[in-house]
Amino acid sequence: MTYPYGAHIAVVEVDTGTGQVRVLRYLVAYEVGRAINPMLVEGQLRGGVAQGIGGALFEEFGYDEAGQPQAITFIEYRLPTAAEIPPVDVLLSQDAPSPGNPLGVMGAGEGGVNAAGAAVANAVRDALGLAGGVGQLPLTPARVCALAQAGARTGVRAGAQNGVHTGGGDQ
Repeated sequence: MTYPYGAHIAVVEVDTGTGQVRVLRYLVAYEVGRAINPMLVEGQLRGGVAQGIGGALFEEFGYDEAGQPQAITFIEYRLPTAAEIPPVDVLLSQDAPSPGNPLGVMGAGEGGVNAAGAAVANAVRDALGLAGGVGQLPLTPARVCALAQAGARTGVRAGAQNGVHTGGGDQ
């Protein structure tokens, strides 16, 4: 069994009026043991981050009261495009080769996606000044507006210029 060894940091901008979340910056720091092809590993990590941002902000498979799926085409099932994915900085570490195999390699494919949801959620929580968690992913505009209103009711954060807040989160 292998486990990911890394950290994710996201910086987001949240428009409390529309509930729109924009990821401004993203960083993945990841220990891979030994990268046979570092460029390929960096690509896997960046692609995983794009998938993780999709799960954090866009992708949701819902059902109606009769149990029928509500997202049956890519029109209803929201996916991120290149416009929603920021440049992803990658810090690739090869300082701890795995003793479990002769090459010293560790899994790297899951490293980009495994903590992206938590990093984006924590960044949104920070931007809104919330004391607790966000409760549920994806952070759709309606959910973000509800979180912003709940935070405003509790007086956690004073109003920002134009209702736009920035925050950073890590996982």
